Amino acid sequence: MAKHAFLLLSSPESPGKLANPLTYAAQLHDAGHEVAVYFDGDATTFFDGVEDHAPPAVEAYEGARERGLVAGVCDHCANAKGVADAVEAEGFEIDGSEHSPDTAALVEDGFELHMV
Repeated sequence: MAKHAFLLLSSPESPGKLANPLTYAAQLHDAGHEVAVYFDGDATTFFDGVEDHAPPAVEAYEGARERGLVAGVCDHCANAKGVADAVEAEGFEIDGSEHSPDTAALVEDGFELHMV
């Protein structure tokens, strides 16, 4: 099976740009592929008031989270956008200002990158 890494960069103001890749990630996972999802850039603001976002995005996020697909949230972006506390409230560790994920390492490990 293949390896897929989804790098979510879009603002929650465009819920389809979050809901669709999260749904695709879940479908790939359910079919046996290895999947990792990273929230980066404006997508980190999704964690500020998760329950207030459009239902399709929230449901897709919950499905990805239940499957353990959310591999990380960019520390630098979460801090810069003032949402580090909200990210940590969702159970993700923000331990510094390092930018993540390491895309070179993901590619070297055989992941195909999907950026939205």
